[in-house]
Amino acid sequence: MDSAARLRDEWLALRCQSGAEGAFDDLVHEFERPLLYYAAKLLRSDERAVDVLQDVWIKAFRGIGRLKEPGSLRPWLYRITLGIATDRIRRDVARERAEESQAELYDAAADADFAFNDAEAIHRALDELEFRHREVMVLHFMEDFSVEETAAAVGCPEGTVKSRIHYAKRALKKILERGGYGTEK
Repeated sequence: MDSAARLRDEWLALRCQSGAEGAFDDLVHEFERPLLYYAAKLLRSDERAVDVLQDVWIKAFRGIGRLKEPGSLRPWLYRITLGIATDRIRRDVARERAEESQAELYDAAADADFAFNDAEAIHRALDELEFRHREVMVLHFMEDFSVEETAAAVGCPEGTVKSRIHYAKRALKKILERGGYGTEK
């Protein structure tokens, strides 16, 4: 980074630290695009990058007063962005692993016992499911989407879709049994 950019960053940081009117707006204006690009590349998602950037600005706003070296504003903002993006990735990976391991516990044998003949009852029972379960059931079974296509449509990992399908089937089975369908008489 050249000395002019470093001086500009230092001046901007000092303005923010002193509470100058419009200083934080100027900070956001100066760094929003490069930080958004950085976060998007880290996360491979523009939408998730926008969420991360919102958290970056909150953290920067709260912490800029403690920035000891105003000339290090740029690396400080990038460190914040990296930290928040890394936390999101770790949290997503942990959630996905947990959901995939849950889904793996229930193999095809668990799916085989889901065979009800009354289509009308199934359609009524679908209306009773939670939205996140109803959406994957309709896409996967009624629209014949693959797990991959369903994941793309609802915007979540495939492991999450598998988990939601599993829990939706369990809930649907309970609803149908409560209504007298699928039980031995």
